[in-house]
Amino acid sequence: MTALSATLAAGIGAAGVAASASPIGGGGDGLPTAAHAPGTPPIVPPPGDEAPGKIHDRVVPAPWNAGPEAAPAARKTRPRPRAEWTHPNPSAVVTSCFGQRWGRLHAGVDLAAPHGTAIVAAGAGVVVATGAHGGYGNAILIDHGNGWLTHYGHLSAISVQVGQRVRAGEHIGDEGSTGHSTGPHLHFEVHQGHFPNPVEPTAWMREHGVDIPGCSTPEG
Repeated sequence: MTALSATLAAGIGAAGVAASASPIGGGGDGLPTAAHAPGTPPIVPPPGDEAPGKIHDRVVPAPWNAGPEAAPAARKTRPRPRAEWTHPNPSAVVTSCFGQRWGRLHAGVDLAAPHGTAIVAAGAGVVVATGAHGGYGNAILIDHGNGWLTHYGHLSAISVQVGQRVRAGEHIGDEGSTGHSTGPHLHFEVHQGHFPNPVEPTAWMREHGVDIPGCSTPEG
């Protein structure tokens, strides 16, 4: 498994940037990210916060070198892309939206479903980084080559490699609760031009034909 590229720390351009094999920020060392400040797991949500752990129990992922018997019982299928953009976790429930949370920016949308649920690429592009990414846990960054990137965090397993081209709707990994997480969910972000430069993801996806209900947007 290739670690997250160190070049991400300085920002990845929309096209033509090659990823290196060294981890960002030392790789999983608890440095702040766009969405997660340093913390010591387990993170305990304040009263009234709709955290993913309140919907699905946290499951400790199997080690990377575990045998096939450690994989989720239900095998994931590779969905056929139906459009240019698609929901990355269509069976999930939104549990937290973009904005200030716990005194810091929550730079994406949290999509909670059972541990091991298949996560798919939101759009066609090239995988530019994978691996441990601080509070995000196991994460994937995809460059869509049109000035936009998508970021997928807290995965229990990663099924793609740096440099791999993926289609919209292609299986890229499995939902989990790695990193700073209160329960299994996908933390999904959209970035403009370079990483990190997050925008509100549900409004952006809606503009591109994909509805992720559960968060208020300027469009209602």
